[in-house]
Amino acid sequence: MHRGTIYRTVYLTSTDKDRWPGAGRQREIAIAIPLISFAGIAIGVILQLAGVIPDAAEFWYGPAIGAFLLGYLAWLKPRLDVVSICAPIFAVMILIVPLDTKPGLLIVILFAVSITILLIRLEKRFSTPVRIVEEDPMENYLYNYMERLRVMYNEIDQKTAHEIAQAFLSFRFGLYGNTVKQADEAILLMKDTEPQKVLKKALTIMRERAKNLENADVTPVTDIFFLGDEAPYLAIHIPEEATDDPAKLNLDNAVILIYSVSYMTSEDDEQTLDEHQKYITGILSSYKKAMGL
Repeated sequence: MHRGTIYRTVYLTSTDKDRWPGAGRQREIAIAIPLISFAGIAIGVILQLAGVIPDAAEFWYGPAIGAFLLGYLAWLKPRLDVVSICAPIFAVMILIVPLDTKPGLLIVILFAVSITILLIRLEKRFSTPVRIVEEDPMENYLYNYMERLRVMYNEIDQKTAHEIAQAFLSFRFGLYGNTVKQADEAILLMKDTEPQKVLKKALTIMRERAKNLENADVTPVTDIFFLGDEAPYLAIHIPEEATDDPAKLNLDNAVILIYSVSYMTSEDDEQTLDEHQKYITGILSSYKKAMGL
């Protein structure tokens, strides 16, 4: 599955970061809330019909657990919903230790419906992270570059995309032996279309650099260069006289191309790749003046 758009990095305050876990974990909790609540009511009805308890409302545990889960989920959200956070308090007052009379089955059902409505409200209104207003102009440049590449590389399958992403990540972490292996595997999986040929060249450039570094050889790769007709696939375009290190420029273009294609196509590595976006924008920033930006 290929992403149709490029999603920008969301910047959170440190407080928000501390209590904003992965979307997958929040999704599981959100699904569990109505399931546990109404399953508990169903169990209470079954127990009453079986003669185990005189009133199904006595088995209020499902909605009560759902309320506590709702309060926990509300705390995990990047923006606080006071009403949902107080759901456990309402559960204690209405279901567990009611002040007047014990709640009937209708009250228990309405309570389960209420926390489900609060859950929908929480997901729709309080799931948007707090954003810092300032944006890195090189991030915009990177996103625009990715959008330009998106159509060119929309045929890459998940297996190939994952190998490309792993080659980049291995290179980033200095695991140069793994970089060579994973670049070779990615190249074997790729097709012979023009865009993928350029990407193969980028992987080869990064592979050769990794191979040199694995052998403690800091000699740059100077026998493989991008050609003029491959310029549309590259992020950095500067006059030849604007750089005194063409080999470094060549490697930087290769790394940015590999990262960008990985980011767009490898769904399994999206979160990990997102953590290295500043590394890529840092490379771009070093050429900012030369590119006239």
